[in-house]
Amino acid sequence: MSCPFIPFALPLQPALPTIEGNVDYRLWRDQLQRIDALLRHSDVETQFLQSSLQDWHRQAQASGSSLSTKAQLRFQERTQRALRCNIARSLLNEDFRGFAVRLADSPVLQSFCRVSRLDRIKVPSKSELERFSKWVPAARVREVVAQLTRQGQDQPQKLNLEQPLDLETSFVDTTCLEANIHYPVDWVLLRDATRTLMKAVRLIRGEGLKHRMEEPEVFLRQMNRLCIAMTHARAKADSQRQRKKTLRKMDRLVGVVRGHAQRYRDLLDQQWDQTEWTRGQAD
Repeated sequence: MSCPFIPFALPLQPALPTIEGNVDYRLWRDQLQRIDALLRHSDVETQFLQSSLQDWHRQAQASGSSLSTKAQLRFQERTQRALRCNIARSLLNEDFRGFAVRLADSPVLQSFCRVSRLDRIKVPSKSELERFSKWVPAARVREVVAQLTRQGQDQPQKLNLEQPLDLETSFVDTTCLEANIHYPVDWVLLRDATRTLMKAVRLIRGEGLKHRMEEPEVFLRQMNRLCIAMTHARAKADSQRQRKKTLRKMDRLVGVVRGHAQRYRDLLDQQWDQTEWTRGQAD
């Protein structure tokens, strides 16, 4: 037996304050209001509530809990609040405690999450937000997102879109990936340059192409000793003078390494045919 959905009116909310001179705030507010319009006009939110209501109805019947109209309305309101809090928290990339603070302090978030009232504002606690994150299975959320996407393709006018969504093209922003690099300190970059150039020279020498120079390991050991000296200079009384002195030695060493690496690069260009490499590998 299905449980009919009970339409409920939105509570009276105070008007949002007028904020001037902050473009980022206006864009954030407009984004939330646009998401709010999409949830309402697409009927996705209503269908999400209905689906959750059926699960609640089955669980209540199995446990013998109350199925009163008041209890159902309370569940519908909490489900709506859970959906909107999860959306807003994902947009802000906040943890439960951080989002609870943001929600208590932001009239825009309070309006979007349906917690704002004329008489009082009661925001969810950290524990309540954690329960909201487990309100429905992840598969249900993906289904709602897919439904909204399909509607944007098939019924763009219902979502006030100027043109249908193009689902054939995907855009991926890889700039958000965290690069596995260290902090770009000058002397550390000089160390990295020495290591990279000497590794390249070692590869070329391994193909039988050699130019008069000391073994690459000699330069690597010299750079490592200078790095150790740079690290230990912090504990000395004249640390700044010692570090500058060590940095000048590093700079001179990198100049020698750069010269050797350039000569080996020229030698490789001239005698490429003597190696087992192909031009495709070099590219």
